[in-house]
Amino acid sequence: MAKIDLKKTSGFQLFYDGENLQSKDLSFEGKIEISIADVRPQLLNKELTCPDIFYTKYKNLDQEDLYRSKGIRINFYLLQPNLAGIEFVKTRATRVLKYPRIIDVVYGGATILLQRYRNPKDNRIIKVVAKKEQKVIVPAGYAFVIVNTRQNSNLIFAEYLPTKAISKVVLDEMNGLAYYIIRKNAKQETVRNPYYKIVNEPEKLDWDKILFKYGITPKTPVIKQIMRKYEKFEWLFKEDSVDI
Repeated sequence: MAKIDLKKTSGFQLFYDGENLQSKDLSFEGKIEISIADVRPQLLNKELTCPDIFYTKYKNLDQEDLYRSKGIRINFYLLQPNLAGIEFVKTRATRVLKYPRIIDVVYGGATILLQRYRNPKDNRIIKVVAKKEQKVIVPAGYAFVIVNTRQNSNLIFAEYLPTKAISKVVLDEMNGLAYYIIRKNAKQETVRNPYYKIVNEPEKLDWDKILFKYGITPKTPVIKQIMRKYEKFEWLFKEDSVDI
């Protein structure tokens, strides 16, 4: 497989060689492979044994501490096209604590689910059908899952958050988020997690309007925007600063 150049969409000198993300100028602190055993508590069908690897997380991309010095943590995720039974492969549900984060899809396409669930009467589910270059802001207090809904393409996305931010894998005890993304009769469907007896239907938001509100240009890589106009992203480093 020929190398895929991710510079245009990611803003970094990054390549995908068919197996790994590579760069001559950048470094990752580490690489973690998330297996089906890690994701199983949040699957629709917990009896499955494959695919073995759901996704790979490349932690803390940097260039001689350039981004760390500005208080920014950058992670990349790679999800290969696959199904776990009838469910599309996905990330584990992660709750955003205190500080928001930005998701930037750099290759492929995804369905992104955001969830704030306090009780059956007070809950909110947001569904985003994301193409390449789509940006999504995840506010504090929301859990999110990112699903590779392309059956013939890898999904690669970047995650931007403050270095002081804390991530927490959540909702194992509730079998994941309130909805699963599945393939049925050659079509994509969104089905409710039976653990949630009462939950609102997923919403669709005007992301162009939201991104404009927070000073994000839709088609420009996030890292370029942050480095050019760092002051426009003060909200990223403030607690509970985003309202969508």
